[in-house]
Amino acid sequence: AAAAVEPLPYGGDAMAEALVGLGGGASNANVAKIAIEQRKKKQDVVEPQVISEELLIEGVEEPVRPDGEPWEPIDFPGVTSLRLSFQNIIEVSNLNNFDQLLTLRLDNNIIDKIANLGHLQQLTWLDLSFNNIREIEGLEDLHNLLDLSLYHNQIEEIKGRLDGCPNLNILSLGHNNIKDLKQIDYLREFTNLRCVCLDGNKVCQHDSYNQHVLAYLPTLKYLDYMLIDRKAITQAQEGYNLEELTEVREREQAEQAKQKSKKEKQAVLEKLKTSFLDCTEDLFEEMFSKQVEPENVLVLQCYQGLKEDYRDKLTEEIKGLRTRMEEKNEVRLKKVAGFERSVYAAEKDSEEEAFQAVRDFKSLKKKVLSQIDREEGMKSEVDEMIKQLMDQLAGLENHLMANEIQLQESIEEALSDFEAKISDLVKGMSDNGADFFRRLEELEKGFFTGVTDGANTEIEHFAQTQESAMADTDANKARFLGNREEMNQALANFTEAHTSLIQNKDDYMQNQMISWNKSFFEKHRERQYHRNRQRILDVRKVIDECRAEIQAASEEGNEYDENDGGDIYGR
Repeated sequence: AAAAVEPLPYGGDAMAEALVGLGGGASNANVAKIAIEQRKKKQDVVEPQVISEELLIEGVEEPVRPDGEPWEPIDFPGVTSLRLSFQNIIEVSNLNNFDQLLTLRLDNNIIDKIANLGHLQQLTWLDLSFNNIREIEGLEDLHNLLDLSLYHNQIEEIKGRLDGCPNLNILSLGHNNIKDLKQIDYLREFTNLRCVCLDGNKVCQHDSYNQHVLAYLPTLKYLDYMLIDRKAITQAQEGYNLEELTEVREREQAEQAKQKSKKEKQAVLEKLKTSFLDCTEDLFEEMFSKQVEPENVLVLQCYQGLKEDYRDKLTEEIKGLRTRMEEKNEVRLKKVAGFERSVYAAEKDSEEEAFQAVRDFKSLKKKVLSQIDREEGMKSEVDEMIKQLMDQLAGLENHLMANEIQLQESIEEALSDFEAKISDLVKGMSDNGADFFRRLEELEKGFFTGVTDGANTEIEHFAQTQESAMADTDANKARFLGNREEMNQALANFTEAHTSLIQNKDDYMQNQMISWNKSFFEKHRERQYHRNRQRILDVRKVIDECRAEIQAASEEGNEYDENDGGDIYGR
């Protein structure tokens, strides 16, 4: 075995001098030279700097210019990879407009705070290793991040700090100040995590470190960059901290069930919303929630029966409303789809007619200008040919403009007709909704009357038999039945809350329908306005280009350009 070598008891310069003194030829001399240079480099004072334009130009890695030269100026939206390593950068800044950045390397700097990265939402790889960062922050909007390196910083806490990066595959936190095994448990939430590095943290000194990681993070494939044996994961799952792990799994299952239920509920609401019916979902539960239902009524013997009767009648009313509304809504959706198809078809036909007219004229123009170019006719004959071509161009312009005006007028007429028809349909749905809420108001009146009558009867009975009743009743019953005024006020507040809720639901449904009707036709008219403006600009551009080409051929006798372009008007 090789003999142990005692470390030299002096610094870099002394070590270099000692190596020179030992001899050993050029090799030892080179080692000594390198050691001295490294020592001097460490002693050099490098000024902290911010991310400047010069650093950005030098740092662009992708895309690469064909000539291999730096991008100057930088095409910010096109940059996908940026490397700013070993630059003594003191803060993260000046990264605006790099909206398509996928890879960002800021390692080996003196950054002490993660900031100004929220707009880089396409980022998949972020390297902040070898800095002075103490806290994980500023990553809330980096939802696409897959690879995060914070190796060799001063981080102590990871729990709750990576919630904005749910898709992490690789997480490097080696050589930080993480101490508690419980910090590792937080990473269990990241189901896509395949590689974790915690090497060099105090947490690794725990005897149970490996087992704890494998038990709590069973989807890992690499730990501290070492491939994990699947048998070791199985052993940890079956033999480490079983009671706590079981509780963790049960909580996770409960949370998953809760999220699934929430998602299903949201899907139901979205479906109902298309028929303006989402306000009817859980209506009974809202009306009889703890915030609405007074404690006073719960002591009444008549109350539960009246409440169940209310539930049954309301359920039937909602069922009937949904059937009627969904039938009408199906008709509405079909009419809307048919209308939009007709509009798009009319636009397409009009545009195809315009394209063909432009192509026909360009074909004629090509023949005429080619003929002028080939033949040396009389100037008067050439002028006549040019004049006729110009007349044809003017006719084309008039035709295209007339075509667009006709289309616009036809669509506006169709919009007005459809608006009248759909308004009648929406009014029918609105009337159905209003009828439902009026019946609900009648149902509420009957419920209030029943509860009020029952309460008065029970209060009178309680007053007549108070002494014997006190012996076998609870304190709340005695309190509420012994105070008629308080009971009546509670009932008045209860029915007032119901009435207000019913009115709010009615208003919400009516406003939904009005809003949809208004926004639908406003959206279509705005679309037609912008389409028409663009069409006019396109027509003028085509006409101006053709006119300029004809004039150039006439005045200068230039060779006719036979390029037969390919824009939307056949140029």
